[in-house]
Amino acid sequence: MADNNSITVLLVDDEPINLQNVGRFLEQKGFVVSTAASGREALTLLTRTHFDLVITDLKMGDIDGVEVMKAAKEIHPEVEVIIVTGYATVNSAVEAMARGAFYYLPKPINLKELHALVLQATEKTMLRREISRLKKRIKAQRNTTQFIGQNPEILKLKDSIAHFAQLDCNILITGETGTGKELVARTIHELSPRGDKRFLPINCGAMTEDLMVNELFGHEKDAYTDAGSMRHGLLESANGGVVLFDEIGEMPVTMQVKLLRVLQEKKIIRVGGTREIPIDVRILAATNRNLEEDIRKGTFRQDLYYRLNVVHLHIPPLRERKDDIPLLTNYFLAKYAPAGTPRSMSRDAIARLLEYDYPGNARELENIIERSLALCDTTEIQPHHLPPDLGQSRRFTVPEARTDTPSKSLEENEREYILSVLQSVGGNKTKAAKIIGIDRVSLWRKLKRYEQKGIDTGSSKR
Repeated sequence: MADNNSITVLLVDDEPINLQNVGRFLEQKGFVVSTAASGREALTLLTRTHFDLVITDLKMGDIDGVEVMKAAKEIHPEVEVIIVTGYATVNSAVEAMARGAFYYLPKPINLKELHALVLQATEKTMLRREISRLKKRIKAQRNTTQFIGQNPEILKLKDSIAHFAQLDCNILITGETGTGKELVARTIHELSPRGDKRFLPINCGAMTEDLMVNELFGHEKDAYTDAGSMRHGLLESANGGVVLFDEIGEMPVTMQVKLLRVLQEKKIIRVGGTREIPIDVRILAATNRNLEEDIRKGTFRQDLYYRLNVVHLHIPPLRERKDDIPLLTNYFLAKYAPAGTPRSMSRDAIARLLEYDYPGNARELENIIERSLALCDTTEIQPHHLPPDLGQSRRFTVPEARTDTPSKSLEENEREYILSVLQSVGGNKTKAAKIIGIDRVSLWRKLKRYEQKGIDTGSSKR
């Protein structure tokens, strides 16, 4: 069992003398003790701190011990609760045990008996926690495989995901469009201690600043004309869970200031309100942009970058791990092939896939396989089932560094790819966004940014 110094105990009693005496006794035995003089105070502490054991009086003025026990087990399911009371009866003891109490102890408290019970209860808690950790480790080994690949860089990434998921720190996930940044974020959430709480992805490129403020923080009644009732914001509704700020580089600078304050204070203020509301969320952020370059340009705050970039996970593009293409292809074939009609990929078709550089990365490969399955009427996909321009897209390949000609930037390659896809679908932004792997609003923002730089996107012709 763990040393007593690492075991935290919440002691709840509305009688100050009992609270002081029992608290001092447990501290002398080496336990870390927090005290609450009422049930309401206990509930507040339970939402802020993790405890290994709760010892609570049954009869209290505001909220009784059974309610404290119920709340404790809802917040921390593995915690054990010992109920103490001066009104001990057989019926009340049976009821308390039936509701989940570890033991029911009558007053006056026998401190020797209490010490023995505390040791037994915390040993049970630690055992349950160790089982939970082992289950998560097994789950980590299983779930990270949903990020398909055996390339050495991907194997390192999987190990990092499994490790950092257990640490309650902010993580910045970077990678080109379509590499699977949200999949990495979801896997981190599933493997983390917050895995049973909400996972909330927020697309920073899909909302105006005013809409984002209202969505994130909520509003009070009559905060503005149409605010007929109070509304909880997304951050408040995700309390205890994990929030992903996708496309964080698209967030306006003034909104970045508001997010930085949330990260620093762990509090929000609803629109039209004055009261600070504490929140407990883990923040993940994802981007396909070079935030360090954006910092130099003044479009991204350096202090926010450091807050988000506690841990940095980078997903390599598919062109740098082509050895994973056959694995990904088989995965997508199994995912999209109609039930009862197994499909495979011919050797020549695989060779064609391996020649391509995938500016849209794994998401583009997924779209290619789904399209090929729709066109294929046999059990084996042949080269003619693949997109006819598949071999022509090598012009998007990131060129090798040369001394006489500078390489194109990632932003230039992305722009060429987006404009080419848009042209290939006749200017249909909805279809283009689906092929590229972004939502229509994000595509619209990128096109507007290109036009502001004087680049012809062809939008005026459509």
